[in-house]
Amino acid sequence: MPELAQEQAAKKVKTGSLVQGSLVKETVLHAGFDNAHTEYCPYTKTSQDYDGTRAPHGLNIALGSMALSATPLHEQHILDIGCGTGTFLDAIKDKVGKLNGLEYNDGMIDQAKKKMGDHPKLAKLVQGSADSLTMFADNSMDACTMNQVIHHFPKDDNYAFNLRTFKEIARVLKPGGVFVLNTSMPEQQRDAFWWLSLFPKASEAVCARFPPLDVLKAHAKEAKLEFNADSISVPLHRSLMAESKYLEHGVKGGFMASYRAGDSSWAMTENFGELDEGLKKLQDMIDKGTADYWLEGRELLRHSMGQATFMTVRKPLA
Repeated sequence: MPELAQEQAAKKVKTGSLVQGSLVKETVLHAGFDNAHTEYCPYTKTSQDYDGTRAPHGLNIALGSMALSATPLHEQHILDIGCGTGTFLDAIKDKVGKLNGLEYNDGMIDQAKKKMGDHPKLAKLVQGSADSLTMFADNSMDACTMNQVIHHFPKDDNYAFNLRTFKEIARVLKPGGVFVLNTSMPEQQRDAFWWLSLFPKASEAVCARFPPLDVLKAHAKEAKLEFNADSISVPLHRSLMAESKYLEHGVKGGFMASYRAGDSSWAMTENFGELDEGLKKLQDMIDKGTADYWLEGRELLRHSMGQATFMTVRKPLA
């Protein structure tokens, strides 16, 4: 595909300016273990297939940041907040001293317990809410991680739940401890995932759930976590899904429930009743022979901005 044509394709599929907040109101919210209705994704169901498409992202960033701490990596106590099915804990288990995980969803924590079992390094694997880490003591962790979690938090009052979570993380971190956040910027969510432009209402709603960078920086500052010039990393090439799975079936992956289970934005398309209409648009492109060209444009956008943003901050030594 000629370079000029690629640029034109990318511009054609970009979906316009993004305004913080959303005029689209979510109406489908699932009850959590604490009976709060905040979950837009039915993870109790999709957790069964989640690991079929996902793989830990940014291990080099997380482990590299931890290795810069004074405590040797193999002695560090780690808390993964929103640990999901336990894939991140499983990936780092041979690198660190002690593992801890907290997960909100019933189905996800069941999968994590099956995966981690009675691993000798596993200290705690508990169900709870990220804004109330009461089962973990002050100054007890060398590192805390959160991987693609904060968009599942309530977004009310300028993402106040996220601020409470950051303050709890600061409390449980030891002085000098590091917090590594893996999230996406709203623009990345909108433009770097090939399917979302097919579902305008779902796209607007899910983008509004991701706190923008200025909010994250302000929350880190208020929680007394130190942000510096090296705090932000944006991998441009790796997809959130496992690289081998993301485009394994091309656009036809969108028609597969097992593929859609690997990213919660697909659940939002169902919540807004857009899934069938969006897949019809996709089928029309397949029938006309334009789907591959369209996907190339989407992929140009992904490689220009990446799908994830990592923020690394530290608790001051004093």
